[in-house]
Amino acid sequence: MADLAGKIATNQVAQKKDPTIRDLVQRQQSAIETQLAGTLNSGSFVRAAISTIMKDDKLQQATPASVLGAIMLAAQLKLEIGPALGHFYLTPRLISFKDENNTWQKRWECLPIIGYAGYVELMYRSGKVEKVETFLVRDGDKFDHGANSERGRFFDWAPADYEESREWTGVVATAKIVGAGTVWAYLPKDKVLARRPTHWEKSPWKTNEDEMARKTGVRALAPYVPKSTELAKAVEADEQKVESIAGVHDLVVTRDEPEVMTLQESDPMERTPEEIATDNA
Repeated sequence: MADLAGKIATNQVAQKKDPTIRDLVQRQQSAIETQLAGTLNSGSFVRAAISTIMKDDKLQQATPASVLGAIMLAAQLKLEIGPALGHFYLTPRLISFKDENNTWQKRWECLPIIGYAGYVELMYRSGKVEKVETFLVRDGDKFDHGANSERGRFFDWAPADYEESREWTGVVATAKIVGAGTVWAYLPKDKVLARRPTHWEKSPWKTNEDEMARKTGVRALAPYVPKSTELAKAVEADEQKVESIAGVHDLVVTRDEPEVMTLQESDPMERTPEEIATDNA
């Protein structure tokens, strides 16, 4: 009965002349269910995606290909969308592009951002990572790191206290590998911030900087841990535009071409391409 109801709903969506983003997402439920492979409930997954979109008018204006591509990526990675678990975020960004008449235009696109908890989940899936930990080094902490012949690579950290309101100065991520010891990575704050996407003001970086800093540390650690297929895909596609091929299974990661610039919502339309190029130099 549930399958029949789903088919009826899909047919109703398909018959609409001007389907909304919500309609298009619902139309892809069977493809999403295939990607989830039973690990998550497809109905709940789709409802979470639609809820995220309906709460953000910019996502509702984003190109359908970028929205569907991001959602399908989350399904492939088997990560839940939305802030509840912090696994996967749908993030709008405003870009400038040249149309077929070589005229500069603007449009909204959806960018997928994998959260800290999402990366940790993907690392555990390999079955070879026993424990993942991160911490933010804060102003006033004693932190030393280096390498020598006796200890190899090492770090020593003594927090001044556990008050999280102090300014953070760096992030450390560690992973205990089954049968192979512990690996770790450290990034000072300037290196972390340098890895933010250019559109970060309209992403979880604006509202959840600590979490995203931890995620950046874990992402820096990723090359040193055993990878699952999903983790390798996540590292490739995180914070890049992902478009659906024929709106179904296959995905392609698209990095911005030089002529496509990320803009802030307040940027006026009358800015020339030369001015934009100067800003991005």
